[in-house]
Amino acid sequence: MKKYIIEPEYHGYKVGDYLKEVLGYSSRSMRKIDIFLNGKKVKVNKKVRKLNRLLVKEHNKGTDIQPIKMDLDIVYEDKNLILVNKEPHLIVHPTKKKVDKTLAHGIVYYMKDQTGEITVPRFYNRLDMNTSGIIVVAKNGFAQAFLQNKEKATVKKYYQTIVKGIVEEEEFIIEKSIGRVGESLKRELLSVDDGGQKAKTGVKVLRRMKEQNLTLLEMELFTGRTHQIRVHLSSIGHPILGDELYGGTVEGVKRQLLHAYKLIFTNPETGDLETVTTTLPDDMKVVIEDDVKG
Repeated sequence: MKKYIIEPEYHGYKVGDYLKEVLGYSSRSMRKIDIFLNGKKVKVNKKVRKLNRLLVKEHNKGTDIQPIKMDLDIVYEDKNLILVNKEPHLIVHPTKKKVDKTLAHGIVYYMKDQTGEITVPRFYNRLDMNTSGIIVVAKNGFAQAFLQNKEKATVKKYYQTIVKGIVEEEEFIIEKSIGRVGESLKRELLSVDDGGQKAKTGVKVLRRMKEQNLTLLEMELFTGRTHQIRVHLSSIGHPILGDELYGGTVEGVKRQLLHAYKLIFTNPETGDLETVTTTLPDDMKVVIEDDVKG
């Protein structure tokens, strides 16, 4: 439930226009709410007056996902959002093969503990099972729609990764379309004409570990294709360390060393830009510390 006071400059607006243009609701999210003006339920074509009291109540969207208590590493929380630092080897959402103890089960438990209700977990982004780092969960449809509205919200996602080989160029962009051939899990470079999707990744060298023949990189995602960073880095001859699917296999490394470490986003409530960062997981730290010791 959200409460607003209509500012004088929006006197005469239709409720629907106010929700969309001022608050960032989408047409889809507006179909899932009840709207009250000065305590009376109204439709979206009702006009507002200055200082009217507007109340928006979301329909409760249930879920079949059962609550499971988990030790969540919550790195940011407000009335609209939860940012969780996902550990490696944890699936975000139930699949046909994995139906219990996913991050979604933990989020459902956490929200039930807060509100007393079982509600659907609204994930803004997803990470591969073996990729660690920041997952964004919207607590309500408003926040979810706001972040998805590119005119209202800025969302920038940054990763750190360790790759095979020494990357010589300091900073560059990889812009190659990606797609899937048949039912293969693996993604490939694929032209748009052949069904690929445009993909753009920023790359910046953070550290060259010459004795180990490895490079620590910062990546910025400008698009969000499945396996985008993994495919792009493999395509330039620098697969992620531990990435069995894209040529980064190495003994002793049990997953692709890729971590979503920083997020810059527009706060749905205040409109301010927020920055949240996390530290690298232990398996990545060990590789870097080995270079320091060497």
